[in-house]
Amino acid sequence: MGFFQRFTRPRAKLWLKTEKRELALGEELKGTATVKAEEEFDVEAIIVSLRCWESVKKTRRHYQRGHYETDDMTGEKEWVEDKEWFEDYWDAEALYSKRLQICNQMHINVGFNKEFPFVFNIPASERETYHGADRKVEWFMSAIILVKKRRHIETQTHEILIAKPQMVLKEVVREVVLIPCSYCGGLMPQTSIFCPNCGARRKGT
Repeated sequence: MGFFQRFTRPRAKLWLKTEKRELALGEELKGTATVKAEEEFDVEAIIVSLRCWESVKKTRRHYQRGHYETDDMTGEKEWVEDKEWFEDYWDAEALYSKRLQICNQMHINVGFNKEFPFVFNIPASERETYHGADRKVEWFMSAIILVKKRRHIETQTHEILIAKPQMVLKEVVREVVLIPCSYCGGLMPQTSIFCPNCGARRKGT
């Protein structure tokens, strides 16, 4: 291997594919990492990562006391008043991080083309995706090939949308018993007090 080759990436492609891009907390995230190579190289490992980040918008206060500044052209000193300004920034924190090693050491030949499956179990206790003006919760996936004595091969980050589990409402079906009205003979629910046909009060109520 040449000296400069150590600073180059192998001619190979790596990309991720998932069965679904939108899932619910508690579901399984299934997908594949595909490797396609145009030259030989040695792999130390292939790793797929899933991360959840929360970003909160905050404001930072800056203050500069009054001072003299010297003009570069005239050499005269000029007084600069106190200055105060505010700067918005995003403070990010990792809420969840998981790495899966889907391949160990191996040698890749020219024309190599293979899919490596993976499965992440998304904890039901984590946070769902949220995009607000002052707060964001985002889920991202990425993959990397650790190449022996060469630069690594990485994918771009892919955002995964995670939602709350859907609530399943059970419909309660009750049997309604119909009885004849003592006055008009029309059928009426047993629980009714008045007949819906003639309006007479049900006997016994």
